[in-house]
Amino acid sequence: MVQPMADKGRSAGLSEAERERLKKHFRVNDYYLNLIDWDDPKDPIRKHLIATAGEAHGETLEDTSGCKHVYHSMALLSVSHAAEGLAYIAEHTEIHKVVLTGGDSLLLATSKLRRIIEQLREMDHVGTIRLDSRIPIFNPMRIYEDSELLDMLHKFSSPEKRIYIMTSINHPREITAEAKKAFNALHQAGAVVVNQTPIVKGVNNDPLVLGKLIDQLSRAGITPYSFIVNRPHTAYADSVLSLKSIYSIVEQAKVLTAELGQRIRLLMAHTYGKIELLDIEGGKAYVKYHHYKEYGNGRFMMLDCPPEAAWIDDLTDHDDHTVYISQEQLPKVNKGCS
Repeated sequence: MVQPMADKGRSAGLSEAERERLKKHFRVNDYYLNLIDWDDPKDPIRKHLIATAGEAHGETLEDTSGCKHVYHSMALLSVSHAAEGLAYIAEHTEIHKVVLTGGDSLLLATSKLRRIIEQLREMDHVGTIRLDSRIPIFNPMRIYEDSELLDMLHKFSSPEKRIYIMTSINHPREITAEAKKAFNALHQAGAVVVNQTPIVKGVNNDPLVLGKLIDQLSRAGITPYSFIVNRPHTAYADSVLSLKSIYSIVEQAKVLTAELGQRIRLLMAHTYGKIELLDIEGGKAYVKYHHYKEYGNGRFMMLDCPPEAAWIDDLTDHDDHTVYISQEQLPKVNKGCS
C-alpha cells in the first residue's frame, strides 16, 4: 500500500531545500525509499526522487475534454475524464492507439481501470492500448498481488490487440527481485512491457550505468524502447546536459550492450512531435521527425548544433536554416537505430 512519506530519520542528511521538496511529494512508500542509501548525498535514486518531488508524473492533458488527439491515429485519454474522452474516441475511427494518462494509470483502482479498458475494447478501430506507469518498480506488489488486475490484462490483451505497459526505469538498482516478479506477472498476463528512460544528470548520465540498465531490461524481458532528452528546466540550470554530451553517453552505452539493446532510440518529445536524435558531428545535428503534426513526418534534417545546445529549439531557426535531406544522403551513423 502506498502511503504518504514517513520520515523515519531519513531527512537528517538532507538540506533544507531538499526537505521542502520532499514534503511536496505526492505519495511514496517504504519499499522504494529503502532502495536509497540515505548516507550518500550522491545516491542516484535519492537524487531523482528529490528532483521530481511534487511534480506531476505521466503525461497530462491541457484541458478537461477527456481526450487529446495528439496525432492522426493516436489519442491520450484522461482517466479522470474518461466518459468524455471515450465518446470522442468512439466517434473518431482513425484513432488506432490510445494512451491512458492523467497521471500514473496504474494508480487508478482496478475496477475503474477495467471499465475504461472494457469500453475501449468494444471499439473495433482501437488496436493498441498503452498504460504509462512507474508502479512496476515503485510499488511492484500492487502488480503481482492484484489478481483482478492480472485477470483483466489477460482478458483484454490478446494476440490481435495487445495492451502495452510503458515503464520509466531510470537506474539498474530499481530492477529488484520484487520488480522482476511484477514484470513476470505482467508478461504472464499477456501485456507487453517496454521502457523509456530520461537522461538525468547525477542519476544515469554514465555509459556504464546506461549499458547495465539496457542489459538488465533485456534480461527481464522488457524492451528498451527509448532514452529521453528532457526539456531543460531553467530553475535547475546546474542539471542541464548538452545534446552533444547526451548523444555521446548513449552511443557509448550502446557499444557496451548486446545487439538487441542497440535498437534503443534517443528521442525528444516536442510540440512539433517526436524527434529522434541520430547523430551530432562537425557542429551539425542529424534528426528525424516521427509523428510530425503538420508536415515532414519521417524526414531527416541537418541542423546547426552549438556546443551548448540542450534542446531542439537551440539547434536552429526552423524557418530559415532547416536543411531537408534524403535518407540516402544521411551519414552512415547510429546503426543501432531501427
